[in-house]
Amino acid sequence: MMNIAVVMSLRGLPMMAKEGLTMVFYLLFASILFLVPVSLVSAELATGWPKNGGVYVWVKEAFGSKLGFTAIWLQWIQNVIWYPTVLAFAAGALAYLFLDPELANNKLFSVVVILVVYWGATLVNLRGVASAGWLTTAG
Repeated sequence: MMNIAVVMSLRGLPMMAKEGLTMVFYLLFASILFLVPVSLVSAELATGWPKNGGVYVWVKEAFGSKLGFTAIWLQWIQNVIWYPTVLAFAAGALAYLFLDPELANNKLFSVVVILVVYWGATLVNLRGVASAGWLTTAG
């Protein structure tokens, strides 16, 4: 579900609308050739190694500790770049749609929104699965 949420975000809707009905073909093509196989591989790996650790454990078991560390480090770097980028877009959209459009270009506003949302999500996750589950059902 997270893979689909990344593809079908607000950021991509204008481009998808401009593309028209051919976008349906592109989405089906991507789903069949990427999203479904990635989901199946993840499910298979999770049942093959049901230990905590996810990608690190899977790569470590197959290729050793150094490559396991490399895989999880690259995933961490990707998250360090991805989340602030998406949250900056969300801050600009929030400012433009609901607050003052001038705030969309205010770097301080963007930084505050990024930090509040990022650390808020971190605190929700630290409280455990029950609070994260409540948040997803409420949203």
